[in-house]
Amino acid sequence: MPLNITNKTADAKKVFNAVSNKEGATPEEINAALEEYVTAIAADAGSQVRTEYEELKNVTDNQILQARGIPVLTAEETKFYNEVEKAGGFDKDITWPETIFERVFEDIQKDHPILRLVNFTPTVGLTKTIRSRRKGVAVFGPLHKDLEGQLDAEFGVETTNQLALTAFFLISNDTLRLGARWINRYVRLCLSEAVKDAWAKKIITGTGKDEPAGLLKNVEGALDPTTGLPDKDVVGTLTFKDSTTMVKEFAGLMKNMASYKRSIGNNDTNAPEESRVVDGKIYLIINPVNYYDIVARMTIQNANGVYVTNVPFISPDHIIQSVDVPVNKLIAFIEKGYDASQSQPEKVYEYNQTFAMKRATLYAIDMLGNGEPVDNYAAQVYDIAISDSEGTSGE
Repeated sequence: MPLNITNKTADAKKVFNAVSNKEGATPEEINAALEEYVTAIAADAGSQVRTEYEELKNVTDNQILQARGIPVLTAEETKFYNEVEKAGGFDKDITWPETIFERVFEDIQKDHPILRLVNFTPTVGLTKTIRSRRKGVAVFGPLHKDLEGQLDAEFGVETTNQLALTAFFLISNDTLRLGARWINRYVRLCLSEAVKDAWAKKIITGTGKDEPAGLLKNVEGALDPTTGLPDKDVVGTLTFKDSTTMVKEFAGLMKNMASYKRSIGNNDTNAPEESRVVDGKIYLIINPVNYYDIVARMTIQNANGVYVTNVPFISPDHIIQSVDVPVNKLIAFIEKGYDASQSQPEKVYEYNQTFAMKRATLYAIDMLGNGEPVDNYAAQVYDIAISDSEGTSGE
């Protein structure tokens, strides 16, 4: 069960995002907004965990607890949280079990539709990804022919440096006294809320400079030391003019996504043109401003009076809203077309630069992670151009 967000947290999040993105924002302004946001998350998570604790503290059936989002802890996790409870906080010298952070990323993938499309892999500080371009997996020939030459593959290696992703969580002394299972529940709620939006945003918009590379970026372009990777070129325009036009436009989109080059590394200049089956694998990621204009044009009332939505060649539940996609842009994305890595913390420490709290402590966790599209063909960018007379200001 995800964190039950109140208006206080939602509003604090909006303020923090606005301040942190504001040109010329001072460290004091950012810290003040961060304090409000982290405090709101802590209040919501603390309230939720205390309610669950009072309701379930006498339940011993693990199946019931797991169904309510309260997982069974491993022996290592139980030992870790018992030490935390005994110490009255998180000692920077205590190693966190890696399974805690694996579960955090499982949580955010369940809660966020964009993150469900991503390949998250546990990793270490420096990652080498080996990609192959197979030329044969089985070859006809004379019986007992030498194996040499029957199977052939080209291999490429990409090295990825991991970047720091710092997440904050505030934990009260009262929560630390609830016991290992409930401390874990609280920590996972807070960390999931802290990191999911950061990942979801960078998967779309990341520049590739000191942050992941996003789907809007051309990963084959030169990395500018100031601005990062260049934007992808727009490959077409979707007008949604009428049913016949939509079928043609989406057929073109699917055809475009079915053609790609199988690159095996950043220096692969000889990637051949290949085709792939994309039925059921394509997602459309669009801004909420455009979502209902598009869905409205694809929704009809059937003979039973029920409104149904049909998208040519694409399932309606494969249309995903993201505030990070520019208005009047659409990203066509093939599932599992983005690789992301994450690790257990490199450092966990008490953050005492701000937050003069008497009954709670703010912790900062430095995790390692990075991500980029599997190739430049995993996503394509389209313009949306629905005329005013057809229901939006698309031009």
